[in-house]
Amino acid sequence: MENNLPHGWVVCSIGEILTAKKGKKPSSTIDEPRKGFVPYILIDEMEGKSIRTYTNDPKVSIIDESEVLLVWDGSIGKCGSGMKGAIGSTLVALKPLDKVPTKLLEYIIKQKNNFIKETSTGSGLQHINKDFFEICKIPLPPIAEQQRIVAKLDLLFGKLESNKQRLDKIPKLLKRFRQSVLLAAVNGNLTEDWRMKNNVEETAIDFIKRVKTVETKTEFLESEIDESWTSVQIGEVFEIVRGSSPRPKKDERYFAKEKTPFHWIMLSDFTDNTRNDVLIDTNESLTKEGTRFSRFVNQNDILVGVSGVYGVGRTCLLEIEGYIYDGIMAIKGVGEISFRKFIHYYLLLQRMKFLDAATGTSWPNINTTILKEYVFPIPPFEEQKEIVKRVEQLF
Repeated sequence: MENNLPHGWVVCSIGEILTAKKGKKPSSTIDEPRKGFVPYILIDEMEGKSIRTYTNDPKVSIIDESEVLLVWDGSIGKCGSGMKGAIGSTLVALKPLDKVPTKLLEYIIKQKNNFIKETSTGSGLQHINKDFFEICKIPLPPIAEQQRIVAKLDLLFGKLESNKQRLDKIPKLLKRFRQSVLLAAVNGNLTEDWRMKNNVEETAIDFIKRVKTVETKTEFLESEIDESWTSVQIGEVFEIVRGSSPRPKKDERYFAKEKTPFHWIMLSDFTDNTRNDVLIDTNESLTKEGTRFSRFVNQNDILVGVSGVYGVGRTCLLEIEGYIYDGIMAIKGVGEISFRKFIHYYLLLQRMKFLDAATGTSWPNINTTILKEYVFPIPPFEEQKEIVKRVEQLF
């Protein structure tokens, strides 16, 4: 290894370039800073969390900014520098020798993280090998080159951290973008240019009359966007049903031990098995006998969660047919796929309103009437297809 190193570099054990001191738990601590007390540093504080306690115990190990902290027990291998105070018993302070820069020692420790874990001891709680400082060999450059290496690594890691911060913002930006697209889709803004260029032959009212599955004497509400759109209470157009649970609940007679063709749809399936908000499978299934106690749904229906903090207002489309439990309602018979997707988009924006309308504090619940009376904006059929196409392109 030494023969392949640049001129002036040497191989040494890591223990030759440092001194180490183990931390110790103080006999007492206080919660507020006070004269004569120093911060008490544990793993959380080493990783950037605020100082929680302080100590003036004279027997603890005190470190300053020139030392590198290394987790010796538990989450071994984690390290950091730039802190001042007393260190806990799971930490070791490493002080560099011979003018070795503190940051270089920190980078070396980080680079040896896998070695630390591979040579660790302990079956439950991991400990760094007591011979680590002797068995860990490192290539060491001349002092002038050490400084240049640190400067270069600081620059590179600074850029890496900056990029990481930008990447961390992306999920929030995507969520905000998704919400803005959905809002534009259901308020008419997304297809405003389309309406100006296209003459609508079938208005929204014509469409609703064509797809209605329930009889009602109630007139449609006023148009929202322009004369081609309308607004309706969803219960005036489609049948809305609530699921039920097989009785007796969780009885083995009604739950198949092996998968059957009868899907048993629960709220947990909305997240465990969804693809782009489409339900493609379930975790449980029913026996044929058990299906007599549950509500049937198919690909023409939209599911809406109506119970629980996590469930209220969640919605999904279906690629399967099955049976729904009590915490789910179904908007039945929404045959046109573009209309199903449009209603689904609208529901995605309304979750907080559903939570506000729910009854119960510890376990909120939406009753059938609330969903039936909920007002939906409805565009003409051709515009529905255009809205769905544009949303899917943007997503």
